[in-house]
Amino acid sequence: MWPSRKPPQPAAIGRSPDLAALHCRPTRLGTGLLVTILLLWLVGLNYQANLAYAAAFWLAGFLAVAVLLNLRQLLDMQIDVSMPDEVFAGGTAVLSLTATNNTRRRWLWLCSEDDFLRADKTDDKLWQPWHIVSDGLSVHQWPIPALMRGYLRVPPLRTAAVAPFGMSMVQCVWHWPSDAVVFPAPIPHELPNGREHGGETDRKRPPVQGGDDLSYLQPHQQGASLQHVAWKTYAKTGQMLDKRFEEPQTAVRNTVISYLDYPAGTSKDRLAGLLCFRVLEAERRGQIYTLELPQRVIPPQKGQREICLTALGLW
Repeated sequence: MWPSRKPPQPAAIGRSPDLAALHCRPTRLGTGLLVTILLLWLVGLNYQANLAYAAAFWLAGFLAVAVLLNLRQLLDMQIDVSMPDEVFAGGTAVLSLTATNNTRRRWLWLCSEDDFLRADKTDDKLWQPWHIVSDGLSVHQWPIPALMRGYLRVPPLRTAAVAPFGMSMVQCVWHWPSDAVVFPAPIPHELPNGREHGGETDRKRPPVQGGDDLSYLQPHQQGASLQHVAWKTYAKTGQMLDKRFEEPQTAVRNTVISYLDYPAGTSKDRLAGLLCFRVLEAERRGQIYTLELPQRVIPPQKGQREICLTALGLW
């Protein structure tokens, strides 16, 4: 239970940490109490003072109970993490931590394992408090930097607790796999004249008939041309009705956002940022577009924005 040279094993996601995954060491207060117990024991041993023996045993029992209660802060605990919906390179991904099936109060301190190993921050800036209540609804927002596009790297999370008496500190390191994708940082620039394919994307539309298809009949308007009067209907009913024709449908323009619109020597990361900006602009303007990448073409479809940004992030 006390500090050892053997590194603690990280707790796996989906289960509670066991004793092998916990690392416990005394605090300054606990060390002072341990020294006091040792001195009382020596006093009782040398001077045969029963009161010193009793005080030493009582303080030793209190210290043991304090350590056990401290270990319970992390034992039988499970932390779940929720990944952000979207994050762009150079930004900050905010992860939501929740204590699943928690039934008692816990006082924890959290920090990134990367920051802990670098040791370039003071303790007040390194550790973040998390007070978990017994209803299990406590959520902690954990910001981590998203330095580059691709899969989000979630650093190990170090949790520590000194509650309830501050005699010892128990620590545990948690690891989580990540399937979240960091999108490339959009690079604003003048939009090139993208290639347009008229009508290629709306294959479900009926063919345009040049406005010759009869849609419905409507009452004759005074001054309207007599060429559109439904004379057969007039002969049967005696009511003058005008023929209403379908308006010719305009072909849908499909803007092609392609890596070929840029010089051949452009780096892949810069290309991803340029194309990301154009995808976001096309979405903002409500345009229909196709994303063209080497060996992959993404036509218009449901969820086009997320599919294109994910493809650019993993390209």
